[in-house]
Amino acid sequence: MKEVQIGKRKFKLDTLSSLDLKKLQELQKEKKLDDYDYAYTFMLWAINKFNEETKLTLDEFMEIFPLKDADKKFVEIGEIIGVDFKTGIGKSKDGKIQ
Repeated sequence: MKEVQIGKRKFKLDTLSSLDLKKLQELQKEKKLDDYDYAYTFMLWAINKFNEETKLTLDEFMEIFPLKDADKKFVEIGEIIGVDFKTGIGKSKDGKIQ
């Protein structure tokens, strides 16, 4: 388990499972989330999963997530939970499904 700091708060994170991905994809379809909201929802899912004492809403999470260096934070979190937010979930850098 690794720790990541978002704003002034620290959270524990670990790799998500294939079941997490399935549930997140279902959630994306159900709520018709665009890529922007889906990326934040993905990170929030991991934070809420591995930090039982913290159950943030999407708005609460986005409020503490700083825009400055957001791209670096996306990479840092993605490497821990097993997602590359730039190429897409389950896709390689050339866009092909792995």
